Amino acid sequence: MATQQKVDIVSEFTDKFKRAKSLFLTDHTGIDVRTATGIRSKFREQKIEYKILKNRLAKRSLNNAEITELDEHLNGVTSFVISYDDPVAPARILKEFNKKKEILRLKVVYLDGQIIQGERASSLADLPSREDLLSMLVGVLQAPMARLLGTLQAPMQKIIRTLDAVKESK
Repeated sequence: MATQQKVDIVSEFTDKFKRAKSLFLTDHTGIDVRTATGIRSKFREQKIEYKILKNRLAKRSLNNAEITELDEHLNGVTSFVISYDDPVAPARILKEFNKKKEILRLKVVYLDGQIIQGERASSLADLPSREDLLSMLVGVLQAPMARLLGTLQAPMQKIIRTLDAVKESK
């Protein structure tokens, strides 16, 4: 590969790594083309990027993006799952894809400047999406106001029911 091509790839991925909300490093060893195409299409549906880079170019790009913690995990055939919107969406897709047999072995996750490995990385798939969390928050915030409204309306409803009962009796 020409030197200028390598420089372009490094600068492109430096920018992508800087913009990423989360990076998932997976072991791509032994995956056939058909499976890889299926994985890519699933990621593409969620606007997640799935790329395989040479370790040397990846290391340079990560170091340029000031992410040096992942250097030790760049061995073998490493694929990068880059999420720009939902940081845990790749974990859900990987979990779904690995249900039958482990196709993509997760090496490490880089999220908010921290490295997450092993069981903790796999448990990210069980976290609710951002929209679900926001709807839960709205429900929690709405509950006290709904109770207060019910409490304030109760005396008025009691009077109305009493008057209705008097009306019915006459």
